[in-house]
Amino acid sequence: MRYVSTRNSAVQVDFEKVVLSGVAEEGGLFVPLQLPLFESQDIANWSTLSYDELAYRVISPFVGEAIAEADLKRLLKEAGGQFRHRSLAPLHQVDRNEWVLELFHGPTRSSKDFAAQLQARLVQHFLRQRGRSGVVIGATNGDTGLAAIEAFKHCEETTVMVFYPEAGVPQDQLRDLQAVAHPRVHRFAVNGSFDECQTIVTRLLRQWSYAQHEAISFNSSNWVSVLAQLVFYFHAVLQLGGGQRPIGFSVPAASFAEVYAGYIAQKMGLPITQLIVATNQNDALHQLFQKNHYSRSRANKTLSPAMDLSIFANLERFVWELYGHDDQAVNALMAGFESNGEMVIANESWLQARMIIDSYAVSDEQTLKEITSLYRDTGYVIDPHTATGVLAARLYRRSLVAPMVTLGEISPVKSAALLGELGISLPMPQREVAAQGQAQLYRIEPDDLDTIHALLNAL
Repeated sequence: MRYVSTRNSAVQVDFEKVVLSGVAEEGGLFVPLQLPLFESQDIANWSTLSYDELAYRVISPFVGEAIAEADLKRLLKEAGGQFRHRSLAPLHQVDRNEWVLELFHGPTRSSKDFAAQLQARLVQHFLRQRGRSGVVIGATNGDTGLAAIEAFKHCEETTVMVFYPEAGVPQDQLRDLQAVAHPRVHRFAVNGSFDECQTIVTRLLRQWSYAQHEAISFNSSNWVSVLAQLVFYFHAVLQLGGGQRPIGFSVPAASFAEVYAGYIAQKMGLPITQLIVATNQNDALHQLFQKNHYSRSRANKTLSPAMDLSIFANLERFVWELYGHDDQAVNALMAGFESNGEMVIANESWLQARMIIDSYAVSDEQTLKEITSLYRDTGYVIDPHTATGVLAARLYRRSLVAPMVTLGEISPVKSAALLGELGISLPMPQREVAAQGQAQLYRIEPDDLDTIHALLNAL
């Protein structure tokens, strides 16, 4: 399997380069030259496979010959071994033909564990082969960073640099980030928004000048994040119809990787008939799919903080698909967005996206009502992020016959304090990142790259 950049298809790279990277040299994101296509009967034959065996069937075509079959199977099995639930991602029925896919049974209780656990093992595999070291860099508003720290803490070949908005992380996750104690972990509390943290990371990756270390993104700009999330869709489709039955998904938009993964999963052969993008008050994606206008804006604080952002890296990969892999068109579109903070997709391409994608923006008031009503009617507890998806699924599903699955990306125990105020009692979770030695904490402004470069020079 060969990969190209969304902004330059002239240069091809292999899977190893894609894993050990952040962004392509000209600022684009790596994408496969072509997607594997699975026949419906082949997919149906996977119904009895374990999660790691299914992951191998889905992921191996993207790996090609970069990793031996036995090694890839071992790495996938090890990545899944860190989860608390035997099936890794169980389905829970919440209404007639409505389900929640629980993706929060990993070590840090969020769906980010799937990508982080897989990425850490792939990165270590390739770094050891090369005899190299890497700096793993990313922005977080809580869950992504904690998942990366937990996954990479045993990878001696890497140093982890986590950037987070000091005033934009929920208290529980902030306590976990501040409690991190590991000599290869460096935390940067940024006096700004998550989007500004993401901008810092993008600048670092594009201007990387430390040849002694590989620069690796732990955010969803890294292709491994998309690979891990592809498996979610195959797993759910097989559980609810053996790969033959049409199905819809509702996706709380904590990133766009999940939506993009669902979109290309359908292209790979899954009978996905609808994707609903659920947002909160920060509705940049909702505006895109409703009005074909996407804009960068200051994020507002909500009850679903993982969705408090307006910049979504994987939107670029999605646009690349919509534009028929036209790298020059994508380059021009993204350059315009980076310059003026706004984007309008060509009408034909936008209409193509709307054939499968709907969206809905959920207010905090609606979120609380959905949590309490679902608990009252079923006894099932969901967190605010999942609540946005469940409500959007109920309101905007196109078919009552096709199962509708909401991605449950974050465990409700992470919202135990809020749920307690609603009269829903949950045990408080133990701290998720164990102390392992001294860790560094830096407080910086969004334009302060000097502190970061001083640290990198000292590594």
